[in-house]
Amino acid sequence: MSEEDEGLDRFPDEIVDDVDGLIWLGYLEDTIDYCGHEFVIRTIRSEEQLLAALVTKEYTETLGQAKAWVAAHVGLALVAIDGDEDFCPQAGFSKKDYARARFKYVTSKWYEPTINRIYEAYADLLARQAEVLEEMENLSQESRISFMASPDSSNLKADSSTAMEIMEMLEEEEEEV
Repeated sequence: MSEEDEGLDRFPDEIVDDVDGLIWLGYLEDTIDYCGHEFVIRTIRSEEQLLAALVTKEYTETLGQAKAWVAAHVGLALVAIDGDEDFCPQAGFSKKDYARARFKYVTSKWYEPTINRIYEAYADLLARQAEVLEEMENLSQESRISFMASPDSSNLKADSSTAMEIMEMLEEEEEEV
């Protein structure tokens, strides 16, 4: 078993694959089967979230704001539809053009229930991502060794059990004096 596999063993079984995905890919991915179609989605980066805000700007403070926000995130989260990764025609070379094309694709091709179902799966993916990141944070905090300088040297570091031994020795010396 490699060191990497041993490290993954420290996580609950139900999130090991997600931890591995975040470590190697930087995102989580999932497949949704809905109404006879297969949609592959992934978590999106901060830059893509900001692009979603840009392409939905005209809907700000309107009744359609939430619908636009959902559609933009779905469009950017999509990786493939029925195995086709080139489902959306390219529209320009800028990232904003890409985001706008994805938004237009989703809003012009699909009805609201389809968009909402994919967004629900996306929201579940975000929740899984948050859970994995929390577990990774907990593990990293548990792995920290607390260091304390020993009485003999300010350069020598000791873990908490050694520190306890040193404290006990100091207490014994105080009792003898």
